[in-house]
Amino acid sequence: MPTPPRPSPGIYAEDLYNPRRYISREYFPAFALLLLITPALIFFGVPTLLAILANLRRHGDGLLFGHPPITFASYLYPWFYLAYVYLVITVCVNRVRAAGRSLWVLLVPGYNAYVLFTGADRIGENGE
Repeated sequence: MPTPPRPSPGIYAEDLYNPRRYISREYFPAFALLLLITPALIFFGVPTLLAILANLRRHGDGLLFGHPPITFASYLYPWFYLAYVYLVITVCVNRVRAAGRSLWVLLVPGYNAYVLFTGADRIGENGE
C-alpha cells in the first residue's frame, strides 16, 4: 500500500473541494473559522448581491426581472447551503484523514470535535 503524502504546509483552495487532501492540525482552526462565518455570509450576502444586480440592471429602480430581489433569495439559498455542506464535509474528512483516524469518527458527537481540533497528525515527515 503506498504511503500517504504529508499534509501540505499552508492553506490552499483545493483543501476546500478535494476530499483526497490532508489538512494539518496547525491550519484547521483557520478552516473552522471560515466555516463558522460562511452561513452568515450566505444569509446576508445573497440578498445583497441580488440588490446590487437589481440596481445595475435598471439603474436604480431596485427590481430584478420586475420583482424585488429578495423574492429570488429563496431559490438561491438551498444551492448555497448545499455547497456549504459539501465544503464542511470535505474539510472535516481531510482533517480526519490527516489525523490517521477512520472517517466513522465524524459520526461520534463530541469525539469528532476532539479529533478535529486536537488530534495529532499521524503522517510524519517521511510519509509514514
